[in-house]
Amino acid sequence: MKAKKQLLLVLFLLLSFVFLSCAKAEKEAGGTDKRGAESGDSQEKQKDSREEKEAQAKSIDMGMPHILLEEIGERHTDANYHYLYSIDSTKLQLKEEGAEFNALRKAFEDYNKEVEELYQKDFAELVNIANTSEEAKRNVANYLGNTPEVKTNSDVIRADKSIVSILNSKSIDYTGGGSEYQHYSVNFDSVSGKRLAFSDVVKDRDSFFALAEKRAQESAGTAVEFPPALIQDIKEKGDALTWTVNAEGVSIYSDIDLTGRSLKSPKVLTVYFDEGENLFVEEYTKKEEDYVIPLFDNMYLDVDVDGSGKREPVYLKKQEEEGMFYLDISVVSGSRESGAVEGIDGTPYLLKKSGKYYIYLFKYEEDGVTLLYRIDLSTMELKPEENWSVDLSAREYYFKNVGNIEYTHLLKENFTDAKGFCGAEDNGFLSTNTVEIDWLIDAEAYPKPDGNRYKISSNHVIQAIQDVPVQEVDVNGNVLKEGTIPAGSYLLLMYTDNASYMDMRIIDEKYIDNEGNEDFSIFNLNDFSQFQYNGTCYRVPVERDTQNWTLYINGKDENELFRGMLYVG
Repeated sequence: MKAKKQLLLVLFLLLSFVFLSCAKAEKEAGGTDKRGAESGDSQEKQKDSREEKEAQAKSIDMGMPHILLEEIGERHTDANYHYLYSIDSTKLQLKEEGAEFNALRKAFEDYNKEVEELYQKDFAELVNIANTSEEAKRNVANYLGNTPEVKTNSDVIRADKSIVSILNSKSIDYTGGGSEYQHYSVNFDSVSGKRLAFSDVVKDRDSFFALAEKRAQESAGTAVEFPPALIQDIKEKGDALTWTVNAEGVSIYSDIDLTGRSLKSPKVLTVYFDEGENLFVEEYTKKEEDYVIPLFDNMYLDVDVDGSGKREPVYLKKQEEEGMFYLDISVVSGSRESGAVEGIDGTPYLLKKSGKYYIYLFKYEEDGVTLLYRIDLSTMELKPEENWSVDLSAREYYFKNVGNIEYTHLLKENFTDAKGFCGAEDNGFLSTNTVEIDWLIDAEAYPKPDGNRYKISSNHVIQAIQDVPVQEVDVNGNVLKEGTIPAGSYLLLMYTDNASYMDMRIIDEKYIDNEGNEDFSIFNLNDFSQFQYNGTCYRVPVERDTQNWTLYINGKDENELFRGMLYVG
């Protein structure tokens, strides 16, 4: 009887196993069919995903993201103040604070953690080699070569409702004997914050590179030649290739020339959105009607300037003249060339506005002044006398010594929005200051400041020597009542009209670093959050005696009322 029960139990288990196996096989078969269906419907799902993201962006009234570049660095010296080594890197910050960019903001936070980890890794390698390399020690001790360094800069190629595209340029010189250069990119979906792969933007890799090879062959013998042999090297990098997306197409980059020499300015080749039907994912080919594309270093773009359907290369031409310190800088479009202006260097941006193309050229002068020129590509006319004294703003700068280490920090604006940019210029009220204001670009691509209330962006602080009668004003500059700045107050400069007044606020001494001496005080702000202030300011009326280089406040010399002013230049 016992044996019979055991036999029945074994049969039951065997039958159960068979049923389970059949069920599993059926499920797997169904799964295989499902995966096949998913593969067949992948394009439909991509379309649905795009439509969902577009609906999401519309539902939250998503605007244009504006990217700030946070540059951080440190330089180490020995007891004799020889620079031993230095390192710099760049993080990404989002200017907008609204919830519509939470996903992108989180993506930047994750990316910045990676930047910090790489910074520490590079720094450890830099210190190790600088301390063990005889060449590095010799260069430092005898002031030979360069300071051993690792430096990474970032450029924003595109930032709009669809995509944020960043190009990083890294120079590495462990011994001071010469730099090697690397370029790498990072691309984000503006809505989801997703880190984009090349395949997220380019549907057919082989077709893309076939077009790239064709473009490279056509460039032979031109000023913008891209050797076709470099294409194969780029293809072999696989997912590690360097690529960015601008408003006209997708660009690929080569770090080396045909000899294998490392290039500070990479070779760039762009395949345009209108060249390959169904080659690119549509959501990233959509662009604003007006847009901006930077043309850094050796970059150029083929543009249909006159609407004829024919693209021609547009780029900046820099020509050195023997025995001259300045460069002759001009703009080239196809076979046409603009007039030239002289400068130390220049950065061009291609601007499309109201259906026309322009170049905005920020030209750098020897005295630190930057002049903006507007070149209409339909006429190629560059008027040297038609310029604006403005540069892209940079703020939150500090240079701090802690022992034998110099720490630096800078937050830089970018020009990626055809509506305008945040511009900076110098101001000489109560110190040499940098001020910023939004600049608007009209339908004919002429720039102008948005009002006359400039915000101070430098971190200088002054101190009242005596009580100073002033007007109290609100954050918008409206006069509230008469007031007094008490003697001894530390004053952070906040706003000015660049003509007749300076608005300032009182801050606590703990927010100040005194970097002067007994004879001369230099007060610098050590907490930039003090600029985030919407309370009452104190307005000081300013009169400038340009002949005697003197500033008067209420009829008194500025030095009778304040100390800590610092003028340069």
